[in-house]
Formats: sequence, structure tokens, C-alpha cells
Amino acid sequence: MTIKEIREKINLLIYDKKRKVLAALSVLNVFVSLLALSTLVYYYGFQLTDFSKEVCFTMFEISFGFYIFRFLTKVFFDFNPPVFIKNNWFEASIILLLLIEGIAYNFFDTMLIETFFISLGFDGFGAFSMVFVQLFIFILILNSLFKQRNFKPWMKIHPGWLFTISIGMMTLIGGLLLMLPEMSRVEGGMGFIDSLFLSMSSVSVTGLTTVDISEMLTFKGQVIVLILIKLGGLNTIAFGALMLIVAKFGVGIKYHEVIEDFVNKDSLLNAKSMLAKIVLWATTIEIVGIIILFIGFGNDGVFADTGNRFFQSVFHGVSGFNNAGLSTLHGGMMHPDVINNTFVHTIIMILFFFGGFGMVYMFDLFEVKRLRERMRKPWKTIEFGTKISLYFTLGLLLFGAIVFLAFEWNHSLSQKGAMDAVISALFESMTTRNAGFNVVDTAALTMPVVIVFLFLMFIGASSGSAGGGIRTSTFAVMWASLISTVKGRRHIQLFKRTITHDTVLKAYAIFLFFVMGNIVGTFALAITEADLIASGQYDFMDIVFEHVSAASTVGLSTGLSADMSGAGKIVLVIAMFIGRVGTLTLAYLVGKRVISKNYKYPKGHTMVG
Repeated sequence: MTIKEIREKINLLIYDKKRKVLAALSVLNVFVSLLALSTLVYYYGFQLTDFSKEVCFTMFEISFGFYIFRFLTKVFFDFNPPVFIKNNWFEASIILLLLIEGIAYNFFDTMLIETFFISLGFDGFGAFSMVFVQLFIFILILNSLFKQRNFKPWMKIHPGWLFTISIGMMTLIGGLLLMLPEMSRVEGGMGFIDSLFLSMSSVSVTGLTTVDISEMLTFKGQVIVLILIKLGGLNTIAFGALMLIVAKFGVGIKYHEVIEDFVNKDSLLNAKSMLAKIVLWATTIEIVGIIILFIGFGNDGVFADTGNRFFQSVFHGVSGFNNAGLSTLHGGMMHPDVINNTFVHTIIMILFFFGGFGMVYMFDLFEVKRLRERMRKPWKTIEFGTKISLYFTLGLLLFGAIVFLAFEWNHSLSQKGAMDAVISALFESMTTRNAGFNVVDTAALTMPVVIVFLFLMFIGASSGSAGGGIRTSTFAVMWASLISTVKGRRHIQLFKRTITHDTVLKAYAIFLFFVMGNIVGTFALAITEADLIASGQYDFMDIVFEHVSAASTVGLSTGLSADMSGAGKIVLVIAMFIGRVGTLTLAYLVGKRVISKNYKYPKGHTMVG
């Protein structure tokens, strides 16, 4: 009798018990996963005694053993184990890694991850080896919880609201985690408002802070901020593809047309590959940026310690690409060890340029298949949306840099050489539309530059990117509308393409939405921060600048956020939240398909202007 025949007989004998056993394991999986998550929060969020540490490790071992047992049971009950393992390769890989680390730790009193990093020169990495193992467990928990995909019909809600809910939930959870005692150096933990503000700033990849995260947060707290930045940035960049995947579980076909605003039409039938490509490209750019930053930081000052240098490279690489503008260096890019490092400034600028450009447009520009196609067919050019993103991004970048050079040459740039001054000007011009990093003191800028910065922040980055604002595409459509009106054209044209009436209406709706939002928000801040203005420390322009920065998710600040009242901070939290989800949600609501009615009202005419 062959092994296959023996296997078939065993499967037939246990078939009747398969459903009950797997159902029981599914129920246990929920409880064990919640227990493991709660243990992770308690382990990293609170100061532990030796006894509590031992209890936590016991809980980790129990959950670890359960996941191995559950996976092996599923393999055992399957009629074709090799195919099952192949179809569940991700879970199998995590289980294998955990099993190897468990054997190495229990039998040889060492961990392979620790040995690997020590061999690279990270001598102090041993304390963080367990973090990686627990990270594997956390990934396994998420995989097991969400893999079932048993979405209910009531999940059929508007895609914009799905995005809104996801941002809100991440912000709230992040705020609660940052309140834990071990996340900050504040006795008893940070207050709710400051924690919520920092969480919202991280998830919305804005960059405004009410605390100095380099001094206020512990390493654990900085890691939480890093995770929030990554999740928030990825959630925004991959939003279109994510919604297309969710669509087959809950979002109706009627929303597919508006989802096309954020991904190209070719993606509609290939959402999974689009999402995978977005994650792969984004992660690759971040990794390359991290490696170059690790080299560029050097090994002097705060970067003398290899472990700290590695973490700073990771944090700034992720923060840069995701346009977060948050830094674990005191003063950010104005820290004494990096203020004159134009190489690092250039790499950071390139990262947030790509992060604010739009992934779909990057595919069109740099994907090998499309490059080859354009070489074979010289008449074929880049897509219309890519032209808008590329030309308007570069045009606004040069405009801002020229204005900055003109008005800051004898001011903030007076101590810099010509090349350093040009790089600083390009950096400052680009950061106003995306990142929130700064290499000069924002509070000391001349008034003409502040006004131009307000304009650039308001426009923001490109669609489908990690940046905010009304987006370059909205500005481009409005600009084309203006030019066509002035020239008396019957149709609105841009780059030899006619822009539809619906697109123009959508652009103006987004523009008015942002204008009204900033007016209301600034009005609210003028009330909540009346005493601060009366003190003479700040003026009304500082309030306007801070709110536009928050609403556009830029993150540049004149220092006002840290000195605001609790009510003022809440106003900025709302501004960052609306700035992150408002444009997308409004675009969906405006673009929602409406069944046409076969009637129209008589024409009305009024004077305009």
C-alpha cells in the first residue's frame, strides 16, 4: 500500500470530524489571538516585574504553540497537504520561522535573528530580537483573523466612508497606545489630547506635533509612530486598489467608476496585482532610501552607535517617502549633525518627491514594460494623468524654489554656499506640498515666502499619493478652465485633451470644500487662541499658516501647535482628519453615479463678476 493510499484512508476515517475540529479551532483562534494581542500591549505598554514578564512569555508560548498546532491540524485534515501548504505559503513561512527560532532558543539558548544582526555589527541588537519574533506572531494573528474574508452584506457602504472609518480607527487605536506609560517619558503616560494629536498627525502623514518625539517618546513610542506612519501612508497610496479588492466582498459595482479616479482602468480587473505592485514598489523605494540614508548619515555624533543609526535611517526613510515630516532627531533636519549634510537633504527630498508623485503615475513613467512599449512606438506618450502630475509638480517646484531664492538669499540662505542654497530652496519648495520637513526656520521666513508657501500647501501633492491638499490634478483642471475661459474656448483643453464638464465641477467642488474648511477652521482657532494672539507671541498669520498646514497634511509649523490650548489642538486634529479623508470622500460623493432623469429646468442667466 502506497503512502498516498494510506493518506486517503486516514482522510476518509477523519472526514466526519473535520468540520467540528476546524470550527472549534476557529473559535479558539479568536480568543487566543485577542489574548496574544492583549499580552503584547501589556508587555510593551507597562513597566513589568520579573513575575509579569514570565507570565507574558508563557502567554506568548501558549499562543505560539496553538498557531503551530492549528496549522498542522489543517494540514493533516486536508486531502492534499502539499497543495494546501503551497496555497497558504505565507502562513507556512511564518510558522516555519517561529518554529526555527523556538528550537534555537530552547535548545541552544540563542536566536538566529540575534546572531544574524550581531554578525552585521549590531552588537546591541540582542534586546530587540524578541521584538522581531513577536512581530512575526503579530503578523500571524492578523493573517489568521482576516484571512477568512467572511464579509457581511451590511458592509456594502460607500468606499469613501470605508476609508474614513479606517483612518479614524487607526488614529484612535494609535492614540490609546501612545498613552501607555512605557511609550513616553511622561510620568503616567501622555495625555489623551497630545496622544490623539500625534496619532492623527502620524496616520494622516502630516507631521505637526505638540511634543518633541525625539525627547518625549521612548523607543517603543517612536516605533508606534513609525508603524502609524507606514499604515497611514500605505492606506492612502493603495486606497484605490484596496477598495477594488474590498469591492468583491462588499462595495457594489456602482462605485467602480468613481474608484477609477484613483487607479487606471486597466487595474479594475487586476486589483490584487495592482495592490501587490503598489506595496512592492513603495517598500522597495523605502528600502533603497533607508540604505542610502544609512550611508549618508555617517558615523559621527548621534549616528556613532550603529543601532541608532540604523533606526534613524529606517524612521526617516519611511517618514520621508510617506510624506510624514516627523523626525526622531531633535530639530529634525535642522539637527546639528544633519543641518549641513546636503546629501541627506537630497535623499530625503527625492523620497518625498516620489511619495507625493502618485504610484500609478510612477508605474506609467518607470515600469519596464511601458518604457519598452514607448521605445517601440515613439508616437506613444505618457498618459494624460501622468503629464498633469509630472509637469505641474515640476512647475510648482521651480516656482517655489525661485521665489524662495529671491526673498531668502540674504536672509535664511545668507550663510550657505550657492549649491547648498539651491538645494535648500528646492527642498523647502517641495516640502510645502508634501512632507513637512524643513532645513530653515519656518517661523523666521519673510512674508512673501510665507504667502507663497500657503499657496503651495493648499495645492498639495498629486492624486493617489501620500500627500494632501486639493491635489495637482484639481489645480490643473481649474487652471485649464481659467485659460479656456479667458481665450473664449467652447471646450476646456489641457495637453491636447478635452476635460469633461463633470471633472471640472468636481475640481471646483473640492476647491470650495477646502476654502470653506480653512475659513471655518481658522475662525475657530481665532476664538480658541485669542489669548495666545493677544500675548504677542504669535499673530493671525501664524494661525492661518498652521491650519492650512494641518488641513493640507503638510506639517510645516511656526511653532504654534505646541503652545495651543486643548481646544485649539482638537481643531487641528479635525483639520488633519478632514484634510486626509475629505478630498477623497468628497470626490466619491460628487462622482457618485446618479440615474439620469429625462427632464431639465429652463435656463437661467445672471451676471458673473
